[in-house]
Amino acid sequence: MGTIRYLLVLAVLSVLLACSQDSPGPVAPSVDPEPQQPGPVADPVAPDQSQAPPDSEPVPPAVETPPEPSEPVGVDEPVVPAADPVEPPVEVEGPQNSPVPLPTPSGANPVLEGTFLDIDEFPVSQIVSGGVAKDGIPALTNPSFVSPSQVNYLNPDDLVLGVTVNGEAKAYPHNIGWWHEIVNDRIGGLPISVTFCPLTGTGLVFNALDAETGRQIEFGVSGLLFNNNLIMYDRRDGSTLYPQLLYTAVLGPRQHEALELLPVVETTWAMWQRLYPNTRVVERGSYSIDRYLDYPYGGYRTDNTDIYFGLLPSISRNGNAYADLFGEKDRVLGVRLDGATRAYPFRVMGERRVINDQLGGVQIVVLWDRESRLAIPYARQVDGQVLTFIINTVQGTPFSMIDRETESLWTATGLAVDGPLTGKQLTQVPAHNGFWFAWVTFWQNTDVWSGQEG
Repeated sequence: MGTIRYLLVLAVLSVLLACSQDSPGPVAPSVDPEPQQPGPVADPVAPDQSQAPPDSEPVPPAVETPPEPSEPVGVDEPVVPAADPVEPPVEVEGPQNSPVPLPTPSGANPVLEGTFLDIDEFPVSQIVSGGVAKDGIPALTNPSFVSPSQVNYLNPDDLVLGVTVNGEAKAYPHNIGWWHEIVNDRIGGLPISVTFCPLTGTGLVFNALDAETGRQIEFGVSGLLFNNNLIMYDRRDGSTLYPQLLYTAVLGPRQHEALELLPVVETTWAMWQRLYPNTRVVERGSYSIDRYLDYPYGGYRTDNTDIYFGLLPSISRNGNAYADLFGEKDRVLGVRLDGATRAYPFRVMGERRVINDQLGGVQIVVLWDRESRLAIPYARQVDGQVLTFIINTVQGTPFSMIDRETESLWTATGLAVDGPLTGKQLTQVPAHNGFWFAWVTFWQNTDVWSGQEG
């Protein structure tokens, strides 16, 4: 019965995708900075990002009212040529200790109650078209990067997704994510995919190295949504679908395959530069620079009533005890370790804090700074010793902390810079921020930080 169900679903998806290819263009940001007539649908094959389209490129039409939920829409199967083999990692001087081994987010049990991790029972009927054709929102692939002084579309308080690998630091601004949602890139010799969904406010980074071929995996924007969340498609086969927040293939030849979530730092552009002065940043997207200067979704980020598509389950029917205690658009840091799930709501963590906690058998510390919207979880074990952290009130710029056990001084990057543990590095826990409604809908089994030390 499972095989028959799968084949029937694929048939329906393929037929409806053909209809979706006639849609007028990319999805509806609620504010259209350059109103004009909708342009033709983008070609299903990913756009060539080596040359930026002219400034007159059609702007996605504004979404006035979300379409009624439809039958699932699928993707066709153009096969994209394989990317070049990945270069060896950059050799840099590393920390003076080994990373702490961490359990996977789901742990040993891939099917957890209160989640959508039972892929064989995934509600494919709830996959809907976001009103945009496949690749109508063009992912960027290996874009150009520049130094901070050369970028001209970012303000100091704009948010970026910061990534460091093998000593190389790069910033992927939300401003780019609003219009492209996926950046396929390489950093420190490692292929990654940086993904951002404006409707769920979630920025996740994945390992994009194909272990079998050693090549870069590229993902594209399918034009489909599940619970308002971006669904990526795999360009190796053109049809495998991964909801971003689930990062497991729910349909297609690679069904059940999970992506590896990597650490990311979401913070303001100003703070990221203070943490990593040698960072580089995406130079621009494939549209005119003006497109990236203003948030195109109006009041969406703060209006709790403005959720474009239905939720399964709805907040009112969500069985989580905390579901209606926070606003739908409240920002949270979400952490999952070994099947344990916890949210750290921004509005209950005060102005600046370090939280010593435990999750999924791992002793962690969460750093929080409201002004820069910085929330980072680390494992707080170094060379077998569990550390307890407090904020350093003397040298607190941009952010630092002291462990009680050795009184070593640590930066927000997790590096000890003074004291007996100088040169040691905390292991960052892969996690991400997002809107509360998205987190509690995908992970209905989530706990919420209580305000007490773990």
